[in-house]
Amino acid sequence: MNFLYKIKELEEAAEKLFLEYSIVEGEMANEFIQATFNKFKPFKVTGHLSIGSEFSEEMSTDEHEFTFSEKYLSGPVYVFFEQDYYNKNQIFVLKEGRHFSKLMQECYGMKYFITDEEKKILISVNWYIIEIAR
Repeated sequence: MNFLYKIKELEEAAEKLFLEYSIVEGEMANEFIQATFNKFKPFKVTGHLSIGSEFSEEMSTDEHEFTFSEKYLSGPVYVFFEQDYYNKNQIFVLKEGRHFSKLMQECYGMKYFITDEEKKILISVNWYIIEIAR
């Protein structure tokens, strides 16, 4: 599955749920993603995404993927995927982050990073673990 398909799937789900969103691409997206990575220094940014910090909280993806945003996110959130050839320099921005878990209920399983506008939090979601760093 390439990134354009992932972004398209998020767009379709947001439209179905009447949620406001936008897409950031190119150099602006690259700068935002690199600044996020520089701040949090995630362990793995391709494949099995992981923050890998001794200070991050962990929870089961199976139990929490469809609820975590209600507790941890508010305001605009920035979602991006592994930064490989297909996924580079594109961000899905959901205007109201607390609805992100509801959005994911409409999508096929994905691995992704999510942060807020000020980069106060970084969340990595993979098939097994949700990691949250502040």
